Amino acid sequence: MNLKHQSLSIFALLLLVMGQLLPQIDFSIVNVSLDVMGQTLVTDETGLMLIVAVYALSFATLIATGGRLGERYGRKRLFMLGIVGFCVASAVCGLATNIITMLAGRLLQGVFAALLMPQILATIHATLAGERHSRAVGLYTAIAGLSVAIGQVLGGWLVSADLFGLSWRVAFFVNIPVCLLILAVGYFIIPETRAAHKPEMDLAGITLFALLLLCLLLPVTLGERWPTLWCLLLGLFPIGCGLWGIEKRKEIRGQQPLFPPSLFKTPMVMSGFMAEATVTFTYPGYLFVTALCLQTELHFTPLQSGNSFIALGIMFFVGSLLSRPITQRIGHYWSFVLGVVLSFLGFLLTLGLFWLFGSTLQVWHLVSATGLVGIGNALMLTSAFRIALSHVGKQHASEASSALITVQQACFALGTAFFGAIYAVMLSHGYLVAMATTTGLLCTWLFIIGTLIFFQSPKLSSVQSNGSTKITADVGTGFMPSDT
Repeated sequence: MNLKHQSLSIFALLLLVMGQLLPQIDFSIVNVSLDVMGQTLVTDETGLMLIVAVYALSFATLIATGGRLGERYGRKRLFMLGIVGFCVASAVCGLATNIITMLAGRLLQGVFAALLMPQILATIHATLAGERHSRAVGLYTAIAGLSVAIGQVLGGWLVSADLFGLSWRVAFFVNIPVCLLILAVGYFIIPETRAAHKPEMDLAGITLFALLLLCLLLPVTLGERWPTLWCLLLGLFPIGCGLWGIEKRKEIRGQQPLFPPSLFKTPMVMSGFMAEATVTFTYPGYLFVTALCLQTELHFTPLQSGNSFIALGIMFFVGSLLSRPITQRIGHYWSFVLGVVLSFLGFLLTLGLFWLFGSTLQVWHLVSATGLVGIGNALMLTSAFRIALSHVGKQHASEASSALITVQQACFALGTAFFGAIYAVMLSHGYLVAMATTTGLLCTWLFIIGTLIFFQSPKLSSVQSNGSTKITADVGTGFMPSDT
């Protein structure tokens, strides 16, 4: 239970939503400045994919910890700390003159984003009820759905405008006045809340999970340059076994592990996690590779690159709104399969447009393709959340939400790295071959998971979730409420 304090004012809610936009926009704002950023920092495709992946990796590793820290020490306190750190990290990124400094800044951005993000929705749940609560969650979710489009368009405009001669750097510096405004006003109007019972910190689980991700991420991104890094893959099995053993012992003792092993013994929950991992593995790979190809091979300006994804963001938002009525008519599993089909078609259509128009490709040509990907991913994402969380027992509600978001962000990093690496390797054969290879892998993965879900749907839909609680997924938020 949460301790109720003063109610959340409309101005405090707006400040929280501003804070929500900061880490979410920074996922996509970098994509539209890849070419000019690479030239300034003197780095290639590998460095560019690391700029995206390192941020997502640190975010993924610590977001569950950020939620628990907020419950222990106060959500407002952690939110403000996250804003301060994000402000400093953004300044580091904006001032970076080489790839090492940029990666350090992006790592810090991910760390502090993981501290501030979980506090936003948790504060809404702790301070509002009834209609006001529903409206606040609706605003939060809507903004999250639009953040991809906002990030792409805003980033494209800022870089193209070349304000004060700062080029891509202004995309990071723009965070600073927003952070200062939130700090100056939010200190006085955002209420402090915390959980009645302090949750335990699973430091061992967090550490092993981070090592597991590194053993995957480093070989994928840097293996071509330093082949010895592939040896890190040998560490996956012992680290995975160690993580499972520690989490199992913690659960037996009645503690709060990051990934409770019993959670994954339910077929419906595993199905949901598998579906969620698929969405957040393929989606960032598509965004990164498409944006990179548009800028480096077809010479799109940052503004043109950003505008190419407007339809994607809008249709993602529309898909989020339509997901509930669609799910009510055809069920979670069929809704996910529908999303797979639409995304599959969007991926293929994107490749077809590159192949058909080549160097004459225009922004408006991509509207139909990116729109299909947007609505398809919205349906997949919302369905995956609901498949996983609608069959979770009350005793695992908080852990399931945190674990799902952790998997989501981890796959975001791995997806960017994997598909970016494939594209970079195949680029020597021409950008169309590179695009065809990555698109083929994207579609293959979607086909495999979509087929599994398709054949599971009749069986899983008939299973009754006795003794479980249905948790409503606030889709697209990047965080699931721990107290629902």
